[in-house]
Amino acid sequence: MDKLVTTASINEAEKCRDFVVFDTETTGLYPWRDKIIEIGAIRFRDGEPVETFHSMIDPEMHIPEMVSQINHITDDMVAGAPLADEVMAAFDEFVGSDDLLGHNIEFDLRFVKSSGSSLPDKKRRYFDTAELARQIVKGPDKVYDRDTGKWRTDYNSQYEVKGHSLGTMCEFYGIEHGELHRADVDALATGRLLIALMKDTDRVWKAKRNSRMAKDFEFEIVEHIGVLAEKTRGWRREVNLISWSGAEPKIDIRDWSPDHSKMGKGISLSRDEVEKLKELL
Repeated sequence: MDKLVTTASINEAEKCRDFVVFDTETTGLYPWRDKIIEIGAIRFRDGEPVETFHSMIDPEMHIPEMVSQINHITDDMVAGAPLADEVMAAFDEFVGSDDLLGHNIEFDLRFVKSSGSSLPDKKRRYFDTAELARQIVKGPDKVYDRDTGKWRTDYNSQYEVKGHSLGTMCEFYGIEHGELHRADVDALATGRLLIALMKDTDRVWKAKRNSRMAKDFEFEIVEHIGVLAEKTRGWRREVNLISWSGAEPKIDIRDWSPDHSKMGKGISLSRDEVEKLKELL
């Protein structure tokens, strides 16, 4: 499925202090079948919340029991609430020309679009705290299981967090919040998470340092294969399996100075070359 938007980089997120953060609660996972039942948005100025938008929405369908168990929203709570097209018009007006932030923002954008919103458009930037968190805070490695032909999470690897859900990241940064899985609470927590991530200067610096050509973090290491050799004056050559901007994984070879402060020119190998190199390793 093609992405609706291209989300902003760490460099852009560092400068982002004014934005609207939003979240939705829905009857399920599929915008062509399920409906929004709650939406919350908060306007941030200079990193602080200043204005809120919130509405329940009548989905004109039954809310599955499994969904109610997660967000505690029932049919009675949405009975008599405005319909989606009315709420989306008000939501679009609230957002105005602001940049937009969300946690897994693509999910929420697909739902507001299918519900009648004019978003997304090309008039603003889009930030995703889930993507940023994956780049900045170390999760478990992903390793390829040859037996199953699938990638799996290696919890025996070194990591700081087991995952990058909103709840996990709020716990990691000590962000206080109310009952998660309610749109207004999640929106506020997401806004505070962006600020916390960008204040984590050491991890941000490391993420940017490890990025291609020290530009922006556009790839994630999904399997650390190892150090091939010691080079002259202590330089080391690292080989990693990476996912470049969500594309098919490739092998990336990098040379690092002894203190890891300087990165030599890297090369990426094709799919066939990847398989040959992995066999050799």
